[in-house]
Amino acid sequence: MNHWISRLAHRLADLYYSPSIGGAIDDRDADARRMRSELDAIRMHFPDHA
Repeated sequence: MNHWISRLAHRLADLYYSPSIGGAIDDRDADARRMRSELDAIRMHFPDHA
């Protein structure tokens, strides 16, 4: 699939599952935490689609 939503899902999965490697990627970890909290909020609002 080459749809934009598929690419977005893959990038979000990469952020969600990327292991933290020291302090070199603190900004990326902060982005991943923010993205996880936003996704959790979406899941709370739409539990039937989670």
